[in-house]
Amino acid sequence: MKKSTISKLPLLTLFIGLFFIAPSFAQKSKGEKNKFIEGKNYDVQFYELKATGRGKAIKSLVFIKGGKIEGDLMYEKLGMDPIAYRVTLDSTFTEDDAESRIVSIEAKSSKDKSDFEWEATITNFDIEGTVTQSKNGVQKKKYEFSGSVKRKKK
Repeated sequence: MKKSTISKLPLLTLFIGLFFIAPSFAQKSKGEKNKFIEGKNYDVQFYELKATGRGKAIKSLVFIKGGKIEGDLMYEKLGMDPIAYRVTLDSTFTEDDAESRIVSIEAKSSKDKSDFEWEATITNFDIEGTVTQSKNGVQKKKYEFSGSVKRKKK
């Protein structure tokens, strides 16, 4: 009886060691960085979508930096922090002898029982997409946005 307990001890020690060491090898999700869109700031117009229709345009900025997407207005209206994005499409195509680049991203996050989601498509220097806030699976607010890369002042 003693012999079987002693032979299981090294195996048990190995499993316990792996249990505590394995999480240190896991990578923390920092978001993807796409060189084409990374570090860009966009002047955009946000429109709140309501049951009665599309609201008035509200000027704002959308930033893509550090593998995250954020917007001034979304922070002000929804308390939405920057969220790590995931590239869902990255393609180059030619139309009328002009080469174009298209990148689609999505970002999802939860905070204080609310779920937030960005979906955006960047085509060359233009961006368009939606931002949604849901609570317990029910959509509370939805915004559409579109705009272009912010031009640097000379």
